[in-house]
Amino acid sequence: MKFFKYLFTIFLSFIMFLNISKADVGSDFNNLINEKHDFTEYPYSESRNDVGIFYEFAFDFNNKIIKIKRDKNNFPIVRFSLFEKQNIIPGDVIVSFNKINLSLLSDNEIIDLHRKSSVADLNILNKEDNVKVISRAYKLNNIKLVNFDLKYINTIDTTKGVMDISFDALFLNERPELSKYAEGLLGDAIYYIDHEIFDEPLYLPIEAVTFSEYLKNVDIRVESAAEFSFDKNSLRTVMRDSGIAQFRQKFDFKQFPFDKQKLKIKINSGAHSTSYPDLNWPRGISSVTFVTPDIGAFIGLSNYKNENLLSELGWTLLSTNIVSEEVIDKNYFDPYLNKSYDYHENTIDIVLEIKRNSAHYLFKIIIPVFLILCVAWSVLWIPTYKLDARLTTSIVALLSLIAYNFVFEGDIPKLDYLTDLDKYILLSYIFCCIPTFISIGFSRFIQKTAKMQRRVTKVNAHIRKWGGVIYLLITFQIFYSVN
Repeated sequence: MKFFKYLFTIFLSFIMFLNISKADVGSDFNNLINEKHDFTEYPYSESRNDVGIFYEFAFDFNNKIIKIKRDKNNFPIVRFSLFEKQNIIPGDVIVSFNKINLSLLSDNEIIDLHRKSSVADLNILNKEDNVKVISRAYKLNNIKLVNFDLKYINTIDTTKGVMDISFDALFLNERPELSKYAEGLLGDAIYYIDHEIFDEPLYLPIEAVTFSEYLKNVDIRVESAAEFSFDKNSLRTVMRDSGIAQFRQKFDFKQFPFDKQKLKIKINSGAHSTSYPDLNWPRGISSVTFVTPDIGAFIGLSNYKNENLLSELGWTLLSTNIVSEEVIDKNYFDPYLNKSYDYHENTIDIVLEIKRNSAHYLFKIIIPVFLILCVAWSVLWIPTYKLDARLTTSIVALLSLIAYNFVFEGDIPKLDYLTDLDKYILLSYIFCCIPTFISIGFSRFIQKTAKMQRRVTKVNAHIRKWGGVIYLLITFQIFYSVN
């Protein structure tokens, strides 16, 4: 027993020694940066001089690589154009670059072609005139979403337009300007950034990255400060964000209750991407900042798709994806320049396409409403001279139908348009009222002449037959687009 206690003491002492040594190394690295680093320059991952065109990303699940997204003809799709925003917009398909067919080139060949060309003559799909772009100097920051582990979608509140999730995300940003201080000093580990010892502010672009949230509760959220990481002779800043987050959603209920929705989790880069040096910060340079998903983010979403509990919330997950979006704030007012301009920011959206589980509405609303309507329509089989029986049956059916309005009232917000279910209910109201109106209309012909009675009975038979057919056709027309 004493021997095991002795071993445990040695092991614990060794761990403490490693932590102390790591803390000392981290402190030395922070002091070295404070002494030798030029804090006046805003940090960028790269300095470039090219045409400033960037392509959309896509994930190859088979080979587990991030590649350039292409259209059905293998032409690359534009993500962002730094210098030609008016003529080249996100989503444009570039067919040729200086008369070179880009569909025949690999991703690396396309990247090399852009880097080495001082002038680009671009042929863009569905545009008559070519676009000429001249290379210019600019700075680039590309912050990686290394991992995104979507643990749960806790709630989808369609009436409030809010989604609540539990997640764990990790971001990484290369810092090549600091790598020279780390060589020979840091090991393969995570090191604390001690802002208190720096004489000047140490800018960390990674800390500008944010989730575009509806509400942030600090009690159920862990936003770790950025830290240094040294691996393969490269210094990076890493930042973890995890916990519970809420996001506003835009829902389209036109096809309710057979609707599909897209849930979006937006991640902002927190930086202006512009070719105008005087509008940028820091002033005097053109720059572009991206947040780009890495392999781990796509795999994390794929894992969630395979194992999720959305069915308990009344939904089925159809697909997951990560897409880029250029957010443009029109007439953004800059208080420091005292002027307005268009503010461009590159963001990414984590997109989850879901489909409502409609069995609840089918069996508890649509079919019961149809049965109530059948009861109301059965009045047309009652002889036309039995007015009391016809009116009593049709009015009771109409009142039952009105009561069903309250069954699904809390599932969707008050809308200024009709959903498919609204159209179906309204149609059922109309056809539920028809037997009542017909019975009242026929009452004036009761027991007049035998000939008149035969005519009324014949008209009643035609309405009974063709009214049902028309109702079914219109109902099909309402729901026919539902997959």
